Amino acid sequence: MTVRRAMIWVAVAALGCLPLTWLVRAISKGRESARWARCGGNLKQLAIALLNYESAYGCFPPAYVADANGRPLYSWRVLLMAELDRGVSGWLGGRLARGFHFDEPWDSPHNSKLHGLVHSTFRCPSDPAGPGSTETNYVAVVGPGTLFPSDGTSRRPADVTDGTNKTFMLVEVADSGIHWMEPRDLDWTTMSFQIDDPARPSISSHHTLDPNAVAVDSTGYVLPRNVTPQEMKALLTIAGGEKIDPDWDLGRYANW
Repeated sequence: MTVRRAMIWVAVAALGCLPLTWLVRAISKGRESARWARCGGNLKQLAIALLNYESAYGCFPPAYVADANGRPLYSWRVLLMAELDRGVSGWLGGRLARGFHFDEPWDSPHNSKLHGLVHSTFRCPSDPAGPGSTETNYVAVVGPGTLFPSDGTSRRPADVTDGTNKTFMLVEVADSGIHWMEPRDLDWTTMSFQIDDPARPSISSHHTLDPNAVAVDSTGYVLPRNVTPQEMKALLTIAGGEKIDPDWDLGRYANW
């Protein structure tokens, strides 16, 4: 075979691979889009569970449950398992409710045995850690002026005077390092209000698409990475009276 003919065959083979490469990329992109949508669905489900909790008890759960000395014991996510038990989690929430010692911290010798009872609702399907991880990807922002005060008290929908569709309830975080039972979330005083900040804890995601968030009325939002820190603070406070920049059209980012 001459060199010229060999080069022609190589060129033909390369051209033949192009449709296959395009197909593989299209399939990969489609799968990631599906995972991203499932992630938003998880947040929606958690928001509905929080609203059901509020309907049953007259207030949203506190950021954490504390003992008589004020020591945080476990997260709002533990309280939410009873609500999720009425939905898709079924036997998982029931097992936790029957076995968890609610007067002990989340990492006590007894409660540590239940650490693996994390439902997929608390996990982003795009997280490379996989379904066996006990780390949550969905957190509250805890601090003054938010839906989850840092002193462990509870809010009501009437407290949200900035608008329940304009105040975020939960947000997505990649690599949070937070066990789903742990009484820890994003801390207003130490977090970054820049999306995907590599230097500090922040709203972020493993998606090639933008991170998800959910408002107090359960409206889902997609957070473009160019949201300013000032706009983010306005969306996380319940009664700040801030005006959102008209260039950042909130309705445009409503997702589900």
